[in-house]
Amino acid sequence: MTARTDSYITETGLEPTADPKVDRPVYRRPGFDGIASTQAMDETIAEALSRFRKQKDLSRAELAMLIGSIEAVYGRYERAVTKLHATQVLHLCEVLGIFPDDLLFDAAPHLWGQTREEALERRRITKMIQALPPETLRTVATILDSIFTLQNAGS
Repeated sequence: MTARTDSYITETGLEPTADPKVDRPVYRRPGFDGIASTQAMDETIAEALSRFRKQKDLSRAELAMLIGSIEAVYGRYERAVTKLHATQVLHLCEVLGIFPDDLLFDAAPHLWGQTREEALERRRITKMIQALPPETLRTVATILDSIFTLQNAGS
């Protein structure tokens, strides 16, 4: 490992961890309860996917058809047997009418904030912004631009 890589690991708070599918250390940032296994994260994403499918009152077979798959294959996503690729996540979000963070937040909330409370507050604000009509969104963007301008002027 290079000094530059070591420095990056330290600066970003990454820690070496084991992944059963990789024969060398994998570097991860600890979450609020330590470093979750990739299996645990996959299961959390799968649970969210199932929850949103049910909220839309779609059967597994119906959703599978909408994404160009079959029920048996789609079922493996909800059981966390098969990992979803980023493009599949995006396609599922299109079909379900949800945002990617709807599927991902619970699997890695620490990516939204330094503390659980901060992460939940950022998530709450994100959901409010996502629900705004375009004309209100422009107003909020103007307010946020002003806040950032004031913050940067003070630094």
